[in-house]
Amino acid sequence: MARKTTPLSFIEIKSAKAKEKDYKLYDGGGLFLLVAKTGGKRWRLKYRFNNKEKVIALGVYPTITLKDARTKREEYKSLISNNINPSELKKQKKEQIILDEMKSNNTFYKVSQEWHSNYASEVSKNYHDKLERALELYVYPFIENKPIEEITRLDIIEILQDLKEKDIQETAKRIFMLLNKIYKYAVTLEYAPHNIIADIEQKTILGKRDRKHYPTFTKDKDIKALLLAIDEYKGDYTTKMALKILPYVFVRSFNIRHCEWSEIDFESQQWIIPSHKMKTKVEFILPLPNQVIEILKEVQQFSGDGKYVFPSFRGKDKPMSDNTLITAIRRMGFTKDEFVPHGFRAMFSTIAYENMNIENGHNFSGEVIEALLAHKESNKVKEAYNRSNYKEPMKNLINWYADYLDVIKKNKLE
Repeated sequence: MARKTTPLSFIEIKSAKAKEKDYKLYDGGGLFLLVAKTGGKRWRLKYRFNNKEKVIALGVYPTITLKDARTKREEYKSLISNNINPSELKKQKKEQIILDEMKSNNTFYKVSQEWHSNYASEVSKNYHDKLERALELYVYPFIENKPIEEITRLDIIEILQDLKEKDIQETAKRIFMLLNKIYKYAVTLEYAPHNIIADIEQKTILGKRDRKHYPTFTKDKDIKALLLAIDEYKGDYTTKMALKILPYVFVRSFNIRHCEWSEIDFESQQWIIPSHKMKTKVEFILPLPNQVIEILKEVQQFSGDGKYVFPSFRGKDKPMSDNTLITAIRRMGFTKDEFVPHGFRAMFSTIAYENMNIENGHNFSGEVIEALLAHKESNKVKEAYNRSNYKEPMKNLINWYADYLDVIKKNKLE
């Protein structure tokens, strides 16, 4: 007959003193109090699971009272009767707590900053800084401190719709792509189980984007006023020279500001813009008319010993800043509703198309015009064909256009 254990009493537990060795005081049902030789008292439960004897810690006395220990004993016995090992369950709960803490620490801010730091080596410093500003202005106000696993598609949609309501859909599009990059990084490193950005249909949220029409001049008198204003500009020398060239080459503002002497081939009169500087990600060879070559030779005496054709006024080792050309145009008296640097492209496109196949005009096709604008052809085969076969027509058309501008500037207009 098994010996019956007398339940412990409060007085017995409280008065238990340390001895030379650890000893146990039994309460029954596998519950006992371990009195350590150091004086500490710890609750333990001995039980059998799968025919193996096991011991699980319940806590320290008096934090865990006798009543608490007995309650835990009954809870664990119930688990065992349902074929659940209390030790394994306790271990799983502990691991879950650690996992939950890790998840709560992996906020969107932490993960995005980690991605942003790693992405620095892949892009220019200027672009890298722009990404940081975009996060601070448009994303962090919504989800900065939220664990990335807890962010939902609705959270992202709220960010995009906020930008749409502010009528900056192009920014919304860039933010969408930025978030996609961050989530791909998060999934790769298991900060998030799934890229929720991939589940969002951008067009559904933002709607069809209207093509942006940049303000420009297409009337002869307005073009002449602009060209003369550039000639009379009293500001920084390199800014003036960049503005003098832009009407003839009508490239994007970034390309003129970051133009390098290594890209200019004076012998063949070409500007070879590398693919990483092109919106189309394809190398672009732009023929240069004589007017541009003459300007470049003059500028070469000023900045030819440096990297950039049009360096920043703060130093020849830096390109012209992105606001320089806009500021110069404003100083000349043209408002943002009248003209912007991108307007040189719209000016060429309009004039080239309006003067196609007419008297005193030109006979080059729309494909040649688009080729000079470096617009990407959707048909890959046709794109390759155009690059190889439009070289001479592009040269002839840009020369026609340069002469057209010179005639406008020199002629007396009514």
